[in-house]
Amino acid sequence: MSKPVRKPRNAYHHGNLREAILQVARRALDQGAYESLSLRELAKRAGVTANAPYRHFASKDEILAEVAAGGFVQMTERFDAYSEPDAKERLIRLCDLYTGFAVEFPHLYRVMFGIDKPALMEHSPLHEAAMACFGRLVAATAAASAPGILDEIDLLKRANAIWTVVHGWSRLAIDGMTDFQPPGAFAPAADIVAPVVRGW
Repeated sequence: MSKPVRKPRNAYHHGNLREAILQVARRALDQGAYESLSLRELAKRAGVTANAPYRHFASKDEILAEVAAGGFVQMTERFDAYSEPDAKERLIRLCDLYTGFAVEFPHLYRVMFGIDKPALMEHSPLHEAAMACFGRLVAATAAASAPGILDEIDLLKRANAIWTVVHGWSRLAIDGMTDFQPPGAFAPAADIVAPVVRGW
């Protein structure tokens, strides 16, 4: 009778290695340690051999793109879960959800918007997730605007104006650029856009 073949202790053993690597990467990212981690270290944290991640990912950058896509999906889910019958107030509150997400997950947020344009366009899951998230902002902007007065370009201008405020606010906040401001001087993004939206 032949003896059973013993696998090395660190051999590939995950039922879903791809998801395991992504979970490890996300945890490392949330802890602020992702950029210093190598693919080998991610494999070690997942409990697999150093070469095992290459079964699913060509590089650490590909893992990064997948994690970023997951971030956009998570933000979109927060938008979708929020219910507010008044369209203008809903758009204003979405600004709170947006900036709240950035402050809660600053390292993830930096990665989500740190992917260069070629990588964003080439990695379809990330591109689709990012566009779906932005699409929620455009839809909320359209609902908050008087019907029939905006063409597509004007609608995008309004949505981009809102996005500029919330994204700029988020980066200033998570990068610590507001720490020197006196109390109350750095208004929430929702408070900044509220007078504009209510005036539409």
